[in-house]
Amino acid sequence: MIKLHLSGLHKFFWLLAALALSAGAYADDIRVEGAWARAVPGRDSANVFMFIASKQDATLVGASSPASKAVEMRTMEHKGSMMRTHSVESVKLPAGKRVDMTSIHGYHLALAGLNAPLKNEGTVPVTLEIETAGKRVKIDVQAEIRPPKKAMQR
Repeated sequence: MIKLHLSGLHKFFWLLAALALSAGAYADDIRVEGAWARAVPGRDSANVFMFIASKQDATLVGASSPASKAVEMRTMEHKGSMMRTHSVESVKLPAGKRVDMTSIHGYHLALAGLNAPLKNEGTVPVTLEIETAGKRVKIDVQAEIRPPKKAMQR
């Protein structure tokens, strides 16, 4: 049996790496957490999900990614027994409220026209553009890429 012993420096390194991977993105009192993308083989688009919280009223007004031609903000509309996805111009981020953008049936982002298929277990960069107190802030996020089955097990 081989016993692995990590020195204090190695333990510190692995702890630091774990914290970096689990940390959210922050800017101007805005916090983005739990960002992930669903990788579906054979599709030229992918959905991105996350939580966003702001200490003051703010609005998500746009997003971009070098991984796709466009990033659309979307929501699901229910009319009778029909559901339809459509694009929205913005998403309100009320002060002190954690906005849940983790469901295909609610607000989410769509990477439209992927430049290449997403590789499972990697990350995809997404830049959010948020307007708050009369100024625009850009927040860079790394969304974890998950295969369809793992994505559903959140």
